Amino acid sequence: MLREERLQVILKMLETNQRVSSVQLAEILNVSDDTIRRDLNELAEDGLLKKVHGGAIPKATSPYKLKERIHIDHEEKLILAKKAQSFFANGQVIILDNGSTNMEVAKLMSPSLKATVFTTSIAIAQILCEHPNIELFMLGGKVFKDAQNTYGSEVIELLSKIRADVLLIGVCGIHPEIGVTIPDWGECVVKKKMVEVSAKVIALITAEKLNTADSFVVCPYADIDVMITDEIITEEQLVAYKRLGTEIQ
Repeated sequence: MLREERLQVILKMLETNQRVSSVQLAEILNVSDDTIRRDLNELAEDGLLKKVHGGAIPKATSPYKLKERIHIDHEEKLILAKKAQSFFANGQVIILDNGSTNMEVAKLMSPSLKATVFTTSIAIAQILCEHPNIELFMLGGKVFKDAQNTYGSEVIELLSKIRADVLLIGVCGIHPEIGVTIPDWGECVVKKKMVEVSAKVIALITAEKLNTADSFVVCPYADIDVMITDEIITEEQLVAYKRLGTEIQ
């Protein structure tokens, strides 16, 4: 089998099974472990999968600029945003992480909700400036222009002084073994601190983010208290994640 054919077989198996084993691939393709290692390295360098111990899993979708992400899977994000509203109550301290899904959450917050919201997102802060009863705090720091959010030591210091009731965390990839991951280290450190200072951590997940991973781990999957999903996620996926103890909405 030609190298190009091997790579296509690996990607097809990954698409079907959501994980591939190096040992299994070597047997199926009748090649050495070294050959499979080189194939996986090449696919990983091309951004087509994420290498893990003993094999590979799908790589999280490449990040887009916020202005581009706003228009992707918009209907699914609205489903998630509507479900998230049930977790809000008067008097809460809420952290809204950056992201296009959380922008929809902010837009749908009830005008009667009286809560305190902290955010690193410039876009979310602009939306909540119009909310009549939200006490709003923008966590200032260096601006990540593509994502339109803040990060850095200043944000970490401010977060260390907060004890939030609820965190809605932005996710690029989530995997039961690896956890919540994103592609940028600076953002990763901020999200880690958000998780640390929050009593309940909620992840809003569209189907394509399940069972994928990116470069930097924010937290283990066990740190997610609630996973809110859209209606596209299969029953098999929901059952698998429920076994890990997370509440599924």
